[in-house]
Amino acid sequence: MGFYLTEFNPLMDSAVCASGSFSQSLFLGANSWAGASIMALLASAAVLAFLYMLATLLQNQSALANVRLELYEFAVTAAILTVVFLLLNGMCSVKTSWVYPDISSVNPDWADKSMYYSSTNYLMQFADYTLRIMSLQYVAYMFIDWVTSMEISSTPMGIGATLKPVSGLGSVFKPVLNNAFSAETIGVVTTEAQVYVMDYGSYGLLKYFLPLGLVLRSFNVTRRIGGTLIALTLVFLFIYPPLVILTYAPVNASMLSTIDYFKGAYGAGVIGASTGLWMFIQFAATYLWGPDFLFAYALATMPAAAKIFFGAVFMPLFNTVILVTTARYLSKALGEEIDITNLTRMI
Repeated sequence: MGFYLTEFNPLMDSAVCASGSFSQSLFLGANSWAGASIMALLASAAVLAFLYMLATLLQNQSALANVRLELYEFAVTAAILTVVFLLLNGMCSVKTSWVYPDISSVNPDWADKSMYYSSTNYLMQFADYTLRIMSLQYVAYMFIDWVTSMEISSTPMGIGATLKPVSGLGSVFKPVLNNAFSAETIGVVTTEAQVYVMDYGSYGLLKYFLPLGLVLRSFNVTRRIGGTLIALTLVFLFIYPPLVILTYAPVNASMLSTIDYFKGAYGAGVIGASTGLWMFIQFAATYLWGPDFLFAYALATMPAAAKIFFGAVFMPLFNTVILVTTARYLSKALGEEIDITNLTRMI
């Protein structure tokens, strides 16, 4: 159920949260995301053990003190990995309906899905909705172009006049539609970019950058950059998907009040098919002329414009502010403070 034509299966849902994948990945070795993280932690432990034995053999007390400090940081890193495993297992277990209870009445197909699945499919649904609005605008553009190109010519024996009574309407409507096409194209591109950044970015950070961050954080020289990589992974895994899910409510509620008003104003309630056809003919004959046409057109298009503005401009900017702030303070706690503004600028 939904507007989008093709179901999107995110990597985080199919490769991480699928039935048994989380527990099985712990025993698949370095080829799995969990196995790679554990192997990275074991490699760090092996290096620290070698340094400890070397310092003991050389009776270097300063080196022994440094290695003991590194062992403490290694224990902290192992605790961080354990917390990541627990949180990720929780994210895979938590259903979308637990976070957004009204999702069952809006889109029941997402109620029992993980937030990784629902967040990416919501964005794909929104991109497809925007494409459908663009298709309707294209039809409107064709109609306006046909109307404005109408020409009345009466020139018997070369004497007379050629009239274009509605040619001036083109200069009013066409720039608006052209600008709308441009804005909606950007909205589609940025929305689908969010999908692939969330999907491939989250899985790539989990499988490749999290193990690298664990290794780097186990040693004093590279601890800051390691903590930064871990913080960036946590933001994309546990902050980004819930933010997108919470975006669903205000974006999809933007059409309800106007549509209800439209139905009430023109009597388009729950009626039979024959009565509905008669009311449509009456509406077309009564209101689709003169200034009432502009009112009806605005009444039909403003909800879609509000939804696209909320979904493609306002809410992504709001989410970006939260992501940047969270990444900055989380990276400051785990390593070195970072600013991911450049990474999220396309949103």
